[in-house]
Amino acid sequence: MAIPEDVHRFCECSSYPLVHYQCQPRQAGSLYICRLTPMVKCTYQVSMSIKTDDAQSFVELNSPGSKLIIQEISGRVMLKSYFENSPDNMGFETIFLGNTTEKLDFEIVFDGVSKTNTISAKNGNSITTPFYNFERQRLPYLDFSQGYLKFTSFLGGKGSALDVTIYNVTQRAGRNLITAIGDRKLIPFGLDGPHIRNTTEQGILYLNSKNNRGTIWFDIDLLGQCSESDLEYLRNLVFNNFWDTGVHYSGELNSLPVEQAYRVMDEGYSYVYEKIGQKPTSWCSMRNRDSLIHAVYAYEKLGMLWRNGDSGVHAEKNIGNLDDDTWGWWEPASKAGMACPVFTHELDKDPAIKYSISRSKFLNWVDSYNSNDLSIVSFYEYGQISRNTHEASFYVLQHTDNSIVFNAHTNGSDALVNINIRAGKGTGVYDNTSGKFLDYRIEEDRSITFRIENKHIYRVCFNNSAV
Repeated sequence: MAIPEDVHRFCECSSYPLVHYQCQPRQAGSLYICRLTPMVKCTYQVSMSIKTDDAQSFVELNSPGSKLIIQEISGRVMLKSYFENSPDNMGFETIFLGNTTEKLDFEIVFDGVSKTNTISAKNGNSITTPFYNFERQRLPYLDFSQGYLKFTSFLGGKGSALDVTIYNVTQRAGRNLITAIGDRKLIPFGLDGPHIRNTTEQGILYLNSKNNRGTIWFDIDLLGQCSESDLEYLRNLVFNNFWDTGVHYSGELNSLPVEQAYRVMDEGYSYVYEKIGQKPTSWCSMRNRDSLIHAVYAYEKLGMLWRNGDSGVHAEKNIGNLDDDTWGWWEPASKAGMACPVFTHELDKDPAIKYSISRSKFLNWVDSYNSNDLSIVSFYEYGQISRNTHEASFYVLQHTDNSIVFNAHTNGSDALVNINIRAGKGTGVYDNTSGKFLDYRIEEDRSITFRIENKHIYRVCFNNSAV
């Protein structure tokens, strides 16, 4: 299938079957396998083949945290895993995947604790390399996978065709009776500013009406210009509509000496906390001019996570801002239900100003995700649920043929758990701590998935026995 120039294909996937992806001269594009599950640790199983008429042509596979080049050389297919030793120095490791006459089966193990990817071929050989991005390798907190893989074909030399067949892509992770999993039905979203109310209020109201929310990265200069009624409006979003609080530093931190940048970060954090009444959980700066040194300080001294970088809005280059200029990417992405971290500025003008999204397009964006059964949430909620795939723990208090009772300990936020049972008509989930019955989702294997809270006790009944 030929991919038109600058058009990306988006594919839903948990276990994705056969697809042909063909690149021809003067044509470019990427194939996204999306709706995968964010996890701190997981394995991607890939089965594919590659055929080309020039050895300089290749396929780039971006799994979470990786940059993998797959290339045919003298009838053999090699994979190179690249990584930055420093911002200015690149390294790589190479592994043989198989011959061009055979199907290539290999695994990619993502590890957000050690911040490595391990690639294993079917002959038993493997290589382990750091994440591709130097800054992402060194973030001082747990990382987790994005919900997609990306294939991009490149023609080189005198090549006229590159044909890639992807037979299957499957994601799997370690499983117990009770397993914390990421939520592939969430997309992290937020606003810089916020800009004056008549440029954002209607869009925010529409989000709230759909039970969606996001992060507000409060710009310190703009916050200082707010009237008391504006401040009450913003506090209401935070405390009653569950929007999250972040800091947007009004200057470019990279332009400041380190110690001065730290003072600016301290002062901005305290100012937003005082004005809004909730501790900021994430941060960014003017024009995203910030770096790892600021990310480490913000986390270790202020408890904030970096909005930017390869694990944030720069996961996909040049589309982390939802605006009219990036709409050509976001329109098919939102229709496909692809989750990728994103922010914007204004929501209510049509047409929008630079770096903002027109009202009609924003409503379309929200509706597309809602129709795909995805919820738009804050960066903090998305990140905490994802990190709970490693941080949450469970203690079984009782386990019989009819039920299981367990308590949950999370990182302080909600977790999503899967219970490895076969659900029936009488299956029920009860939160003993809050005294409420809970909704749950039945998976293809008849196991059940539902949200839990920290330090709560849950009872799952397998049949019609009393809860």
